Amino acid sequence: MQRLLDASLIAVLVAATLLWSDALLLFGEPDFKVLATFGTVAAWRLHTLWWSLAAIPSAVAIVLRHRWPLTATILAICAAEVHLLDPVLKSPPTDVAVLITMYTLTSSDHRRQTVLATLVATEALLLSGALAQGIGLAPDPARPLTSVADYLGRASKALYAAVHGDALPMLVRALQSAAVPALLLAATWAVADSARTRRLHVAVLQARADDLEREQEQRTALAVASERGRITRELHDVVAHGLSVMVVQAQGAKAQLHRSPERSDAALTTIVTTGRASLAEMRRLLNLVRAPASLSPQPGLATLPELIDRVRASGVPVTFSVAGAPATLPAVIELAAYRIVQEALTNTLKHATPGASCTVELTFDPSGLRIFVCDNGRVVAPLTPGNGLRGITERVTALNGVLTAGPSPDGGFEVSAFLPLALVA
Repeated sequence: MQRLLDASLIAVLVAATLLWSDALLLFGEPDFKVLATFGTVAAWRLHTLWWSLAAIPSAVAIVLRHRWPLTATILAICAAEVHLLDPVLKSPPTDVAVLITMYTLTSSDHRRQTVLATLVATEALLLSGALAQGIGLAPDPARPLTSVADYLGRASKALYAAVHGDALPMLVRALQSAAVPALLLAATWAVADSARTRRLHVAVLQARADDLEREQEQRTALAVASERGRITRELHDVVAHGLSVMVVQAQGAKAQLHRSPERSDAALTTIVTTGRASLAEMRRLLNLVRAPASLSPQPGLATLPELIDRVRASGVPVTFSVAGAPATLPAVIELAAYRIVQEALTNTLKHATPGASCTVELTFDPSGLRIFVCDNGRVVAPLTPGNGLRGITERVTALNGVLTAGPSPDGGFEVSAFLPLALVA
């Protein structure tokens, strides 16, 4: 596409040059002024040939401007300066390549200082060419131009005479001749610089948008991972506690099946009640994923007595006490407290010796809630940090609390946690 555009530009400029200067072509007939300046038709035609060949760098510059914009601009400026210094023939339309290459250079990735230096140098050369034309060489049939050196010598003498004479008219003519090209060149630079600034601004905005999109994706991934971890903890707490109670009751019912059927009946009733409660809470968690608007209230301190009653019904004596003035706590703290107690009681059911008892203490103070759960049974199954302890550790850490869990000095196992109110206030 770029090659086609470049070829079209060159074709248009060459055609415009041919149409604009048809009276000055190689095979045209020169007028008296031309003959007076060059002396012979052959000399004039040779000069016209070189004037035409000077347009070739302009065409080359248009082709090179995409890859080497600075080099292309210098080529176009040199070709235009040759035409400006011509004593008879005027600048052809091919010199518009200076504007084209200047636009490409300004909108490229070159440093702005380099572009401005090129612009100033181009304006200076344009003014010098206008001064050279402003000096003017009067046709002299007796002394026709014979070479470039002859022309430069006469131009130097004319400049000396103009400077030591009345230089103001010469400067006015030069400025008038250079005014329009200089304004076109400055306008080209301004438009290209504005386009470059806008392009860089759009690139910065696009980069920021890409960074924000990546950041949003990372936040989404972290939120999904956090939500998955939370749902996993909830499911573990529900399933582990419910199944532990049901297993203990099933073992008791099996042992008392023949000796004490009424106790077996009570144990089976507890299994049914616990199973239904676990299923109901699991449905609540599934609804959290499916339809958050239809959630039932999450368990909290108000539902702790029901949890303790289910554990007592499984045969484990539980002492429950509350110290301090109960306060209305945020839902996240109440849920964390419920899960901590639930996990501690589940560990007692799973790992403590038969006949062990448990103590649950809640202490309210202005700074937060203290939870203490301890059993007096010896650990008969290896208690390694699993999903349950890891889950309550994550809950407490998220609330900027403190958690300790391990064997107690009396031989049992204890869990102690403190949930502050300052983070949620």
